[in-house]
Amino acid sequence: MERIGDVLVSVPVLRSLRARYPQGRIDLLVSRANLAVRDAVLPFVDRVWCYDKTVRSALGLLRELRRAHYDVVVDLIDNPSATAQLVIRWSGAPAAVGLLHAESGLYTHAAAVLDRSRVHPVERLAQLLLPFGIDPASESLDLAYPLTPADIETAERTLGPNLRPLRLGVNLSGREAGKQWGSANYMAVVRHLMSKDPRFVISICGSPDDATEVRRVAFATGAQAVPPRSSLKEFAAIVHQFDLLLTPDTAVVHLAAAWKVPTVALYHSDPAIAPWLPYNTPHRAVADPGGIPAIPVDRVIAAMEELINERFAVVALPATLPSGSNR
Repeated sequence: MERIGDVLVSVPVLRSLRARYPQGRIDLLVSRANLAVRDAVLPFVDRVWCYDKTVRSALGLLRELRRAHYDVVVDLIDNPSATAQLVIRWSGAPAAVGLLHAESGLYTHAAAVLDRSRVHPVERLAQLLLPFGIDPASESLDLAYPLTPADIETAERTLGPNLRPLRLGVNLSGREAGKQWGSANYMAVVRHLMSKDPRFVISICGSPDDATEVRRVAFATGAQAVPPRSSLKEFAAIVHQFDLLLTPDTAVVHLAAAWKVPTVALYHSDPAIAPWLPYNTPHRAVADPGGIPAIPVDRVIAAMEELINERFAVVALPATLPSGSNR
């Protein structure tokens, strides 16, 4: 698997396989790019293999995989993957499970691909359970990310005391330029919410590469700048502390879904592929065919206000109690 989000949405499948085969050996193969997310799967796997995209690394890995004598290889990607095809061909496993697509000829068991324009990737991947005799409809497909009390305590110390009832997290970072919404846009949203809803402490966060932008947006708006985290797990613990999240379409969407954090997420709209929404989590998706940079500020503000009213509505009490009522 190539991306952190790919691993996070695969957790329900791994969890179900571990429950079905508690004594079985389950290993996961990831690329160097998403090795940081291994903490998400460690409760369900025995080993995480990591590969680099070099000939030497590939040859060494294939030798190790053959020595492991696996009974089955499961391809957890719902579109053709050259890496998966190579592993299936050379691992020596007698069985291979994957989703039915144009390059599925090496699979001994292929599950149907559900409509990519309508079905969430979590539910599409869950079809891989069928060849193992597991009905996805009977399984919990909620996402998860394990945190210890010490992880949460560290995040609490990093953020400091919450002097207001609620905390809004704003993640600025996107994996690529097309997922960058722009500092000015985030500043406009933060200023609007600060003026309209004083219940929120607003914390600006992002990847270490975007630390300068995080500080700039925080300084310009009076929000809190979250110091760069040294690991994905530390960043996940920060997300765990948020009551509401604003983020572009990144793996942060799926981290928030692990704790059902209400999320406003920004997307590039594509009618052929359903956006990777926060699974089973309160959310608003704001998309534009021109990509995330083209999304107008007013649409994001409207989505934020709508979700806030839905999840954090203030119930107005009567100015005076009815006659005869007890105080």
